[in-house]
Amino acid sequence: MEVFREVYKFRQALILVLTPVVLLPIMVLTPDELSKQMACAYTILLMAIYWVSEVVPLAVTSLLPLVLYPFLGVVPAKAVSVQYLKDVNVLFFGGLSVAVAVEHWNLHKRIALKVLTKVGAKPRWLLFGFMTTTAFLSMWISNVATTAMMIPIAQAVLTELNDDSKTSGGDKRLGVNGGKYADDSSRDSGRSTPRHSDEEMSILRHDPHPSNVTNSGQRSHLAAEMGNIGQAQELGASLQDKGGMQDAAHYRPISQDPGSPTDEGSVRICLGSGDKTGQLSQQYFLPPPEETPDASTQVFLKKDEMDEDFNQRIEEEKRKRGLSKALTICVCYSANIGGTATLTGTGPNLILVGQYKGAYPGAEDIDFGSWTFFAFTGMLIFLVFAWLWIQWLFLDFSFRDLFRCCGSGSQKTNKEKQMEEVIHRQYRDLGPMSFAEKGVLFFFVTLALLWLTRKPGFVPGWGELPFFEPKYVTDASVAIFITFCLFIFPSRRPNFLCLRANGDLTPAASAPALLTWNVVQHKMAWNVILLLGGSFAMALGAQESGLSFWIGQQLRPLNSLPPLGANIICVLIICALTQCTSNTATATVFLPILAELAEVLHVHPLYLMLPATLMTSYAFMLPVSTPPNAIAYSYGHLSMKDMMKAGFLMNLIGVVVCIFSVSTFAPLTFGTNNACPVWMNSTRCVMEKLLRENITTAVTD
Repeated sequence: MEVFREVYKFRQALILVLTPVVLLPIMVLTPDELSKQMACAYTILLMAIYWVSEVVPLAVTSLLPLVLYPFLGVVPAKAVSVQYLKDVNVLFFGGLSVAVAVEHWNLHKRIALKVLTKVGAKPRWLLFGFMTTTAFLSMWISNVATTAMMIPIAQAVLTELNDDSKTSGGDKRLGVNGGKYADDSSRDSGRSTPRHSDEEMSILRHDPHPSNVTNSGQRSHLAAEMGNIGQAQELGASLQDKGGMQDAAHYRPISQDPGSPTDEGSVRICLGSGDKTGQLSQQYFLPPPEETPDASTQVFLKKDEMDEDFNQRIEEEKRKRGLSKALTICVCYSANIGGTATLTGTGPNLILVGQYKGAYPGAEDIDFGSWTFFAFTGMLIFLVFAWLWIQWLFLDFSFRDLFRCCGSGSQKTNKEKQMEEVIHRQYRDLGPMSFAEKGVLFFFVTLALLWLTRKPGFVPGWGELPFFEPKYVTDASVAIFITFCLFIFPSRRPNFLCLRANGDLTPAASAPALLTWNVVQHKMAWNVILLLGGSFAMALGAQESGLSFWIGQQLRPLNSLPPLGANIICVLIICALTQCTSNTATATVFLPILAELAEVLHVHPLYLMLPATLMTSYAFMLPVSTPPNAIAYSYGHLSMKDMMKAGFLMNLIGVVVCIFSVSTFAPLTFGTNNACPVWMNSTRCVMEKLLRENITTAVTD
């Protein structure tokens, strides 16, 4: 047994060394006519295993085609290198540069708090505000950065709720601590000055103003966007180490001797997630305080301290515990869902664009506007369902109360007023909107409008104006233009000549730009750019070596499957794999296979590729499925059972939303109802074209 433990400790090294050896028969034991295809297959399988096991960073694995393809005679190095800085990579760089500026000046926090001040403090509408804000922000900036910013805001609201209970006198007698911030004068003030890096934001719950970390030396959560399982586990472990064990110290048994659990004056209460309460005369249910999911959940209550309204306080604590779970899980779910609505929202969307254009050069481009038209409605539907589902699981859900806007149900309770005050106070602490924030907001809105109106489809866009050459201007051109503007626009109002503000007597001096290279260098997700390049290089090798055609031949027995059934099966397989693997790795490996399967089934390639791409981002069941899940889980309100119970139905609904979107909006946007577009060169499409030409010739003659 000891030997197995030692081997397990070195499992990553063993996978790293043994995998290339185990896969060697793929190249050695194959016929000569398949040598190039099998060499490409060897590279792809090796990368897939390294990606799934994460024995080396994902970005480093993405560089393997630069080494293996030339050495194995698959593709020349010059052709492989070009794949690492294609138009899609430039689009991602430009879009992420704008996101860095938004994040650097804390504009995303101002937007979030402004929305939350409008929705009120009713639990279901507070939940709605958090979910819509998180989903909107994750459409434009990293899912991880969005989650790391929104979770501390939710924690501040929950802490104020606990503080109110503590000072009200009821729960104080029961020994329930008001939360981590009860005696912490350094809680997050919400100031707009970018004092902290984004990695610091993930631990604001415990140390909002660490003095030993500087902003310039930290990397952003943008670099963790790719859903790396190892990064998610490390992030979760670090958050639990910093806060989880400290939480347990706030709670102790209430008895004369804390070490005597059998004290006669105490009643033992079990609070595990699966415990059932007995009769209230014998057992009393009190939800546990904030603690790590695996910590003990037992407290002791004095019998002689029970009073007449104790049952009401029990229900109040149950509601408080449900609200804690709901606010925590809604943030990570909304971040995962919102990123699918825009082309730059998450990595798999861009991988689809690059691989689709590489496999079918003559196809119409998938641009920002067309993708948004296809995916936005499905995202909204899924978000509304998630809102209702989380309410049903963790809150007192009632359709009658859901849309009540008048009468007694509209009266605010003291606790709701308290939570509302927390949000308003944090927004007031931001101060007036700075010149830099206004500048970033202007360029952010301009970028979104230029993307959406370049080629909307239903009307001619500005990109189709006569003085532009066809297909010369792309979304990447727009993104780089706005990025360049951010590097030259000042972050303070100029103080010279007529531009000087009234009463400004400061000496004339130049102001730094909204975005500096030092900020971009530290916060840009360079690993994502390499990962995208690696996926494009992998697809190029499969196409040039003939591996894609060979895979298509092997899939021919599946041509009897109905297209809808095959689509559902593929999405379910992706759904299962993305729960425990990187979403970008899953998309990179499976999208080329689905393109070949589409030709076998005689359907449009996007009919299979679009729902699979969306599904890679719908990972809800496990903390390690995505970094946002890990951040939410690490705060201690959620157990593994909570996440699996909530995530299972979310995954199934995600499958339904993917199939619905591709069946409803894809034909209108991408023409997926046409199995043989003019650029399709599959055998069946070529034969149909020849047949139509022969019929036309015969009729003409």
